[in-house]
Amino acid sequence: MITYREMIALDLPMIVSMERQIYRTDAWTMAQFKEELAAVPRNRYYIIAQDEQNHIVGYAGVFSPDTGLDADVLTLTVAPSWRRQGIGRAMLNQLIAWAIARQAPAIFLEVREGNVEASPLYESAGFVAISSRSNYYSLGVNAVIMKKDLNEV
Repeated sequence: MITYREMIALDLPMIVSMERQIYRTDAWTMAQFKEELAAVPRNRYYIIAQDEQNHIVGYAGVFSPDTGLDADVLTLTVAPSWRRQGIGRAMLNQLIAWAIARQAPAIFLEVREGNVEASPLYESAGFVAISSRSNYYSLGVNAVIMKKDLNEV
């Protein structure tokens, strides 16, 4: 059984370890995660998914500068052995709910071009590709910018 809760500083060693294993060269650093958590709850919301043994199997975060302004999904990661079990969808739904509570008119995210695991999840949640960013993740690794209007939710 998977449970979800807000991320805390004590989670960061495991989060950073997962980040390095999954994203390798463009992983967020411990300092970046600490900086992100420092803005919780003012304008960021971070959650984790954990299994029955309290092992972290996923994490996600969203940002909105203020009430009534657009939100941006900053990260959504599920450990490879836990994918395709609804964890990513559950975390995405929680990020969207947080954005709606902040009265964000829309929520945005970036996804690696050609990411055949994540893109269908985002599309099924109502996100639409609106543009792209060349070399966003690294040289030759582009991002697709996706948007979901929340005024229609």
